[in-house]
Amino acid sequence: MKYLFFFAGMIILFSGCGRQPIEQFINIPDRTWEFNNPAGFVVDITHPGVYKMLVQMRYSQEYSYSNVWVELNEKGPDGKKTGMRMNIPLFDLSGRPYGSFAGKYYDRTYPDAEMETNQLTLNIPQAGQYTFSLQHNMRIDKLDGISEIGIRLKEQK
Repeated sequence: MKYLFFFAGMIILFSGCGRQPIEQFINIPDRTWEFNNPAGFVVDITHPGVYKMLVQMRYSQEYSYSNVWVELNEKGPDGKKTGMRMNIPLFDLSGRPYGSFAGKYYDRTYPDAEMETNQLTLNIPQAGQYTFSLQHNMRIDKLDGISEIGIRLKEQK
């Protein structure tokens, strides 16, 4: 009888565990993101489907602009490449940063459900290894004040 309760408890415990999001971060050397040094992420997708993507940035007051233009490139296991350009606001008009604050750094997730109505959705047609890269598209080569950049992929149901 006690084994019955144990197995019932285990089934209940693990039934709520869905597929966990894929999350990767890159530290930016010297908090200076260079145009010629895009952040690259290699992700193994085991379940094809539609994924929601979030771009995550950690930045400080050293960053001199209110936004950052970023190009997202994807290369699938079949070699097919796609790309898109996005404008990520980091500070509002009064200079107040978006996102959460931790020490001297701010964490910004884009798109943020409170601010942006559009979502980054990716149709992943086949399982395999995907390569994503994020490259800034600002008018200068070096952006000071960016310390980390990352991606998060979550399968939509």
